[in-house]
Amino acid sequence: MMHLSIGGVYQKLLSIRPPSPDDPFVVMDVGTGTGRVIHDLESNAIISGTEVDNVEIIGVDNSQHMLDKAHAITTGILKDCVSWVHGSALNLRNVMESRQHQKVDLLIFSIGSISHLSEPGQPEGFLEEVSKVLRPGTGRAYVSIYDGSLLNPEEKISFHQPPGVSEIHSNTYPSIVYRESNHRGDLNGNVKYVKFGLEVVNVENQSVLERNEISMKMRQWRKDELVDLASKTDLVFVENFKGTHETFYVFKIAVEAGSRHL
Repeated sequence: MMHLSIGGVYQKLLSIRPPSPDDPFVVMDVGTGTGRVIHDLESNAIISGTEVDNVEIIGVDNSQHMLDKAHAITTGILKDCVSWVHGSALNLRNVMESRQHQKVDLLIFSIGSISHLSEPGQPEGFLEEVSKVLRPGTGRAYVSIYDGSLLNPEEKISFHQPPGVSEIHSNTYPSIVYRESNHRGDLNGNVKYVKFGLEVVNVENQSVLERNEISMKMRQWRKDELVDLASKTDLVFVENFKGTHETFYVFKIAVEAGSRHL
């Protein structure tokens, strides 16, 4: 298992299939939120000198509010090559069907976001959608599972959070941290019902800008379950990459499978 660099992945795939004006290199970030992955891609890959004239980047999210924020903070070299699209991870074909170039070269679903697809059949539906929009042969999909969401058969409840308060620093605003506390939850089958407190804090003066009680459902995963589900589509498992708090599962489409959908 290797550590993941999205910038390195981007550069590698770009070298395998150099784009042209008639056939650009397409990146899709599913569940983009405010565009963290896309902005990291800019800082780690694109601005290092890579030509972006023939690159299209699509940030997809089901929250228009998050997309509006992403659009507002996107400047510089990315501004003219990113489309912020209101859409669902369960209907990626709908996202692509109105676009001139409809195959994706690099698809990213990070931060364990696939666990939000907790209803029966949703993960399978997402993987089927990926298999329909990914470019056969050279295209790659990077889908992550958060390390804490793996089911441990020896423990009644997975996704344990260490006691105390954890902090996540904002990449956009250096003085802002997100403080999570009082994590708790119940496991029902393969779904964890999670609750925790979340504060947005300005560390310069320790003022609390926002305070919320978060409640969500998160699917939990058995080892190799995602690979097993993907095998029921035209996706082929390639390898694992270890991120900081997540494991990325890499998929491609076999050329022969892709030809059936042309």
